[in-house]
Amino acid sequence: MTDVLTQPEFGQIERWHLTRFDKQAVSELASQLNIPQRLAKILIVRGLDKQDVNYLKEFISPPAELIRSYKNLTAPDQLEKAIVRIAYAINNQERILVNGDPDADGISGTTVLVAGLRFLGAYVNYDFPIRAKEGHGLQPRIIDDARQRFTKLIITSDCGSKDVEAVVYANTVGIDVIITDHHILGRKLPEALALVNPQTVPGANAEKKLSGAAVAFKLIVALFDHMKKELPQELESYLLSIASLGTLSDRMTLQEPMNRVMVTVGVKALNSTRYEGLKALRNISSRGYDVLRPRDISRTIAPRLNAPGRIGDREEGIPDSVFAVDLLLIGKGEKNARRADAFIKDFNQVVELSHSMAAKSDAPAAPKPEEESQSAEDAQTDIGNQVEMVDQVNERRKAITSRIEDEIEHLIETQVDPIKDRVVVVRGKDWNPGVIGIDTDRLKDRFLRPAIIITESSGTEYFRGSCRSIPAIDMYHIIESVQDDFEDKFGRRLFVTQVQTHAGMRVIDSFGGHSQACGFTFHRDDYDAFVSMVREKMEDMPARQFKYTYEISDVVDIDEVNHGFMAELEKLSPFGQEFEYPVFLMKGVTFGPTVRPFGNKYQKNRTPHLNFTVIGSVEKGHMQRTITMEAVGFGIWEKYQQLVTNDFKVKYDIIFFVDDVQKGGPRGGGNHQRNRHQQRNRVKVLRLNVLDIRKARV
Repeated sequence: MTDVLTQPEFGQIERWHLTRFDKQAVSELASQLNIPQRLAKILIVRGLDKQDVNYLKEFISPPAELIRSYKNLTAPDQLEKAIVRIAYAINNQERILVNGDPDADGISGTTVLVAGLRFLGAYVNYDFPIRAKEGHGLQPRIIDDARQRFTKLIITSDCGSKDVEAVVYANTVGIDVIITDHHILGRKLPEALALVNPQTVPGANAEKKLSGAAVAFKLIVALFDHMKKELPQELESYLLSIASLGTLSDRMTLQEPMNRVMVTVGVKALNSTRYEGLKALRNISSRGYDVLRPRDISRTIAPRLNAPGRIGDREEGIPDSVFAVDLLLIGKGEKNARRADAFIKDFNQVVELSHSMAAKSDAPAAPKPEEESQSAEDAQTDIGNQVEMVDQVNERRKAITSRIEDEIEHLIETQVDPIKDRVVVVRGKDWNPGVIGIDTDRLKDRFLRPAIIITESSGTEYFRGSCRSIPAIDMYHIIESVQDDFEDKFGRRLFVTQVQTHAGMRVIDSFGGHSQACGFTFHRDDYDAFVSMVREKMEDMPARQFKYTYEISDVVDIDEVNHGFMAELEKLSPFGQEFEYPVFLMKGVTFGPTVRPFGNKYQKNRTPHLNFTVIGSVEKGHMQRTITMEAVGFGIWEKYQQLVTNDFKVKYDIIFFVDDVQKGGPRGGGNHQRNRHQQRNRVKVLRLNVLDIRKARV
C-alpha cells in the first residue's frame, strides 16, 4: 500500500523550507574557506558541506586545466578511433556532415564542431532533424542526403547513443558515423566507428556531467593535440563561449568544478567576443545589460537558440536550427557585423513566432530540408522574404493553435486524478510535438509531480510523448526501465518510429533525454501498456520523493539587500542547475498601493505576473527607517489578489531572489556601436524577484 498524495486547494500549498543552521558549523566552514558566513550557509543549504574541504576549494575556484582535460571523455580506444578518422577526412578533403540535435545544446555542439573542423581545413556541412516530424537524433533522411552528396563521414552532436538502427543504416550505405554525445547509454550500443560519450567510461568522473556541446569542445581539443596543431587562444575562447551556452541551456550540474570553470571562462569570453554573430545574439539577449551572467543564459539566449528548432519550416520560409548555427558562425569584422545585424532582425521574428506558438501549445509542421545547409551569406540573400512569410504562417495557424490549451483543460478533467495520480498523463490529438514539452512543464508545475503529454497525429500509427519531472525523481531512468521491462515481456522494442528512406520504410529507435526531461515515440497499440507500466513504477516510489520545495538560504532584512550584498553572492558564481541562485526570506513587510499586473500578449489572460513595491522598516537605535524596493512576481498575480487586502498595515512574509535591472540607456539590439556611447545613462537598480508570499508569522 503506497502513500496517497493529496493536492490542496490553490493557495494552501506552501513549499518554503528554511534550514536550521548550527552556528558553530557555519562559522567553521566560513573560516576554512575564507568566505562570509552567508555564503557558508548557501553551501550548507545546497548540501555541499558534506564534501571535503579540498573539493569545496576547487568548487569555489576550479583550476583552469580542467578546461582542456579530456582524460575521461570516452573510452581511450574510442577517442583514438574518432580523432584518427576525422584527421584522415580532413587530410583527404572528404565531405563531413554534422548531424546535430535541434535544441540549444545540439546547436552549440554543432557550432563547436563545425568551427573547429573548418579551422583545421575540413570540408564540413551541417543539418538537423525536422523536430515536428522526426524528433531528435541521427535521422535516415539526413543519411540519405549525405549519401547523395558523397559524404563519407557523419559526426553527431548531442545525439546518437541510442540510434542503433540509424547507425546500421548509415553503415549499409557506406558512411562512417562518429557519435559525440553525453546521454545515458542503452542496453545495446550503436555500431558506430567511434562512440565519444563519457558514459562509456566506468565509474564516476567529471566528464559524465558534461553537456553535448562540452563533449564536442573537448573532442576538438583532442583533435588539435593529435594533429599537433596549436589551438589559438581566440578560437578556444570562442568555442568555449559556445560550449558554455550548451552547458547552461541543457541544465548540466554546476556542482561539478569542470562545468563551473568552463562556464565561468566561457561566459566571460562571450561578453568580450569579437565574433559578430555571437555578439549580436548576446546583445539582443542582454536586455541592455553590459554583461550577461551565467545565470542569465537559460532565460535569455537559450530560448532564442531553441526557437528555430521548435518551429523551423523551410518550405514555409521559417528558418530552422541550421539558421541558428549560420548566425553563430558569423566571424569578425565590419562586413560580418552588417551580416549579423541582418540575421538578428529576422532571428527576432522567428523567436517571436516561437513564443506565440509555444504560448498556444502548437506550431507549424516542419519541412524537408534544402539540398544544402545554407551558409550565412546565402541565408542573408534569402532572408528578405522570410519575415512576411512568418506573419502569414502565424495568421494561418492561429485558428488551430488557440484551441490547444482549452483542450488540455478539458482533458485534465477526464484524464487526471489529482489525488491519486503520481504521474500526470494527458493524451491529445494533432498537437505539434515540437512544443508539447512546454505544456508538459506547465502540468508538472501545476500538480507538483512528473507529467507526460502524449499526442496522436492523423496519418501515422505512432504516438509522440514528452515528459517533465520534479527534482527528486529521475523520469528518464523510470521510462528507460519501462522500455526494458516491455522488451523482456513482449520480445520487441517499445520506443520506435517508422521513417521513409531511399531503401524503403525502416523502423528506428526513438527515445532520449535526461532525468528531468525526455521524449519518445511508440506505436498506438502500445499506449495502454506504456501508461500502465509507468504508473506501476511510480506507485513503488515513496511519497518523500515528491517533495518539491524552495530551499531558503537565509533570513534577511530589507536594508541588507544592496549592491554589496549582490557582489558577495557573485563570489559563488556561476549559479545554475543543482546550484541555483539563492532564495531568501524577508519577514514582516508591507506592499505599496500601486500594483501592475502584466504578461506578454499570449499569456496575460492565463498566467499574469505583477510589478509592485515591497516596504520594510528597520530600527537603528531609537530611529526607524522605511525602505521601499521594486519587486516583480512571476505567476503569482492570482495568489496576490486572494491574499493581499486593502489594509496596507497588514504584514507579509516573502521569499525571493535578488535581481538587478537596467534603468535608462538602450535595451539591446540596434546599432551596438551607438549603444556603447549611451551606457553612461544606464543605472543598475536592485529588484526583488518574489517567488511566494504569505501572511506574516510571529
